Amino acid sequence: MNQKSTRLLFLVFALVATFLIRDVPAQRAQRTGEIIQIDAEHRSFVVKTARGETRIRTTEETVYMRGDKKLTFEDLKVDDSVQVIGTRGPDHVVAREVNWSTD
Repeated sequence: MNQKSTRLLFLVFALVATFLIRDVPAQRAQRTGEIIQIDAEHRSFVVKTARGETRIRTTEETVYMRGDKKLTFEDLKVDDSVQVIGTRGPDHVVAREVNWSTD
């Protein structure tokens, strides 16, 4: 292999590696449904939606709102109707916001 081919091969490899290594942006997720289970120890809960059940994990940055009123994880109750906005994980959603239905 000559020097020109070697350089070209190296550049192609570097370009492909750049695309493979870069961070994949988190996928936005939204779930609306009824809370069917709460795990206070792990600060997570399960929401039943029309498409099935989803485990919701929360963080210290998760915001909980009912209308204009700010709430906390401890305010969650089984049977509450909520909308969760966050990012998709492999088997869960990490909540950025939890909003109670104001019906």
